Amino acid sequence: EPLLTLNDPTIDFGNNIQNSRTIQVNPTLNMNLLYNKFGMFRRLNNNNDSTGNAFGKALLNALASVKNISGSYIRNDGTFLPGYIPQTDAFGYDFDADAPGVGFLLGSQEDIRFKALANGWLTRDTLQNQLYVNSLNEKLNLRGTIEPFRDFRLELTAFKNSSKNFTTNFRYNNSAQGFESLNPITTGDYSISMIALGSAFKDKNDAKTSAVFQQFLANRTVISQRLGSENPNSTGIGADGFADGYGKTSQEVVIPAFLAAYRNKDAGGTSLSKMPKIPIPNWRLTYNGLVKVDAVSKLFSAFDLSHGYSSTYNVNGYTSLIRYRESNGAVDVRDNQGDFLPFYQFSQVTLFEQFVPLLGIDMRMKNNMTANVEYRKSRSMSLSLANSQMASQKDQAFVIGFGYRTSDFRFPFGLFKSVNLKNDLNFKLDVAIRDNKTVIYRADVDDPEISGGSKNITFRPSIDYVLNQRFNLRLFYDSNVTKPYTSQTFTTAFTNFGINLRFTIQ
Repeated sequence: EPLLTLNDPTIDFGNNIQNSRTIQVNPTLNMNLLYNKFGMFRRLNNNNDSTGNAFGKALLNALASVKNISGSYIRNDGTFLPGYIPQTDAFGYDFDADAPGVGFLLGSQEDIRFKALANGWLTRDTLQNQLYVNSLNEKLNLRGTIEPFRDFRLELTAFKNSSKNFTTNFRYNNSAQGFESLNPITTGDYSISMIALGSAFKDKNDAKTSAVFQQFLANRTVISQRLGSENPNSTGIGADGFADGYGKTSQEVVIPAFLAAYRNKDAGGTSLSKMPKIPIPNWRLTYNGLVKVDAVSKLFSAFDLSHGYSSTYNVNGYTSLIRYRESNGAVDVRDNQGDFLPFYQFSQVTLFEQFVPLLGIDMRMKNNMTANVEYRKSRSMSLSLANSQMASQKDQAFVIGFGYRTSDFRFPFGLFKSVNLKNDLNFKLDVAIRDNKTVIYRADVDDPEISGGSKNITFRPSIDYVLNQRFNLRLFYDSNVTKPYTSQTFTTAFTNFGINLRFTIQ
């Protein structure tokens, strides 16, 4: 107990009790084991007659393209109750008071306050001001692998994460002669995988205006009218086209309009939910079958293609509103602008999308040369609900890598013909061109503002030569040029070059 309680018998804050519970499920389905239960699949899969059963095998592989499905669900929740009077005999239990109950000891998350109140387990000291807390955290991850034909692999992933905390000051009120819940507030965060591919290529990276942002602004009137028609407390549509209680800055209007525009959905039929329930899979695709083509196999020992896409919607903090109230089955309390209050007040939502990569090529030639090419693209749209201002950050990069490794080095162009070095030589060349820009868009303001970003070019060749087991010689050159989009910083260029000699003592 607190020292203040021990020193003053008139003060009784009671004790604190707390429990927690974890539920975890990790299902895994190996579909090949399921397919092998069918005799037709086993016969065609084990038959080596590739001519007579080619069509059958192709059809079978298409039908049985899903190879495995796995997932995980983790739920962590807990309760903290202050002002608890009973003591503890064993295992956190007071046998005389039969408190706090077997369910609470085993992790039950049923609201224990009213049971404690009915049994007189709570202190009536009005100085007790610790908060009753109920927390909940959920994580859902899904993964699947599809192989519709040989050497082609598609990996799907989806997730949903949410955290929620309910707090209130639950204490005795002398005036009301009873317990009351003061300032009950729910706070939380939310994120889910989704697809925003429909608008990914509508705006060019160097465009001054955004067609998608303009579509977002146009969607607001459609969403507003839909919301107004569903709320009997809304009195109609105003001269500006917005329904009563759902203005152009209303959170209930802005978020669905934002999601509809950047997911390339029709505002007249899209969901009005601000926290989607079903995660949409993202993917990663790889294909390494080109090396089996005769024209390719003559030059390459490996020729792999890759493509990846991921998109995440984040609610960066939300809070319940104490003033929220409903009548006629819908909200009827308004803010200072005359808009209906939301059940949860959001501060910011973010939609993040990236192609990792949009296209990637990885080649290994038969003469020990390697090369890789990647084009990456990403964007992040952070919408502030305080002023309908959006910060758009776009990033695109083109990366080229080249390498050559040999243990029988000869100088090119016929130089030093008599010199034939038997040591390992490794040559690498990396070139990257990157363009990133941050633009601020404001609702109903024509000119956007470029707040940051730059164009960047890096050029990095290097040579590693193994003289013997103890000596390693390295020559390198590193060039980096950055040209900013704003006048707050200057164009910069850095160059490093040199020779490293490493001696290893064994």
